[in-house]
Amino acid sequence: MPPLRERIRRFFLTSEELEAEELRDQSVGCGAQTLASAEPRSHVVLRGTITSRTSDATNGWLEAEVSDGTGTVRLVWMGREHIQCLIPGRHVRVEGRLAMEDGRPVIYNPDFELL
Repeated sequence: MPPLRERIRRFFLTSEELEAEELRDQSVGCGAQTLASAEPRSHVVLRGTITSRTSDATNGWLEAEVSDGTGTVRLVWMGREHIQCLIPGRHVRVEGRLAMEDGRPVIYNPDFELL
């Protein structure tokens, strides 16, 4: 059981802050990096929750956003319009080269694993 001070601190967190803290703890606990500590153009392993998924049929791209509690990364699969198992709310581990596009982190054609 956590010390009293920690329980009191967690009591006053909003549900969003509590969820973000749990996501950060899960990332660190499984050996993944956090998005906040990842360097652009480096190979990264991230863990988080899918927050959205969209398909661009014009370009044949599938996009998903994953939050790890420290930020959100956009995942783009070129040449894919649908990956059935990528559903908002699912936890994933993603691996790939982190790029920046318009000041936002993005990983193109990442490897992923459902958790």
